[in-house]
Amino acid sequence: MALKTIYTGATGINNKVDPVRLKFDSKTGVTELAEAVNCDIDDTGRISRRLGQEQISSVASHSPFCDGGDCFFAQDRTSDTAIYRFANDFSFAGVRSGLAKGLRLSWFQMGDETFYSNGVQNGVIESGVSSAWPDQSEHVGANTTREFYPAPVGTHIAYFKGCAWIAVDNVIYVSEPHAVGKFAPARRSFFFGSNVVMMRPVENGVWVSNSAETGFIAFEDNFKNMRWIKKASVPAHEWSDNHELVDLSDTSLEVTGLNAVWSSNDGLCVGTSDGQLIVPTEDKLIYPAGATGATVVKNGKIINSIW
Repeated sequence: MALKTIYTGATGINNKVDPVRLKFDSKTGVTELAEAVNCDIDDTGRISRRLGQEQISSVASHSPFCDGGDCFFAQDRTSDTAIYRFANDFSFAGVRSGLAKGLRLSWFQMGDETFYSNGVQNGVIESGVSSAWPDQSEHVGANTTREFYPAPVGTHIAYFKGCAWIAVDNVIYVSEPHAVGKFAPARRSFFFGSNVVMMRPVENGVWVSNSAETGFIAFEDNFKNMRWIKKASVPAHEWSDNHELVDLSDTSLEVTGLNAVWSSNDGLCVGTSDGQLIVPTEDKLIYPAGATGATVVKNGKIINSIW
């Protein structure tokens, strides 16, 4: 029997319409897909099998992080959680144990130092060694009436404009410039109506989601003029924001600059460096509802997991 070509390429996945109504170009042999498993679609529309994976540990792992420095992840053990560092050969070594079991870790990179926090404990890792988050609350300099405190322990942390941003429940505390262990809560805080579930800095501000909505804190000259601007009436899926900012100028989105990427019930979300929110899947995909997620960006491909 002679082989018959069904299609030669795909424009992508479209589950918003009935599969029998998917578009098909009889001249080029290019169609839309209702569903695909373990497939990659390149910029020309060509379909290929996605490369597989190799398990490096039988113990369930979570909270992976790598943003220009060392790479880390956490494992829940019998009675605690431990942090491990990846080596170039994909082996791993222990960094810290004794963390509260089952809590996700939030991270940020500052030079050669990697800071982490899980809402109960925090610390900083340098050269594979974990130590306490620095306490810089003792004021040195001109006299002031302000009161300074060490870093609070938050569930989400970020680094922007030389400051540590730490979310504790519905409040974001911002450290003094270039002093990640010195906080004046009465001077540098943002309050929200519900718990913060995402903070992702970009060039001109910080994308923030609480458990009800998503917005952008725009940076204009200094911190006194920063303000939160609502961008969406749905929250981000917690933990779905990609750690590294991504350049999408060579993709079909053609978005310049370094952008934040996450997911929400509205779909795949791209937060641009100047505070524009783009949902490229809005007319193509119905995203499953969820509360948490994960995002991987590689070679222009964006993969979301939602649960």
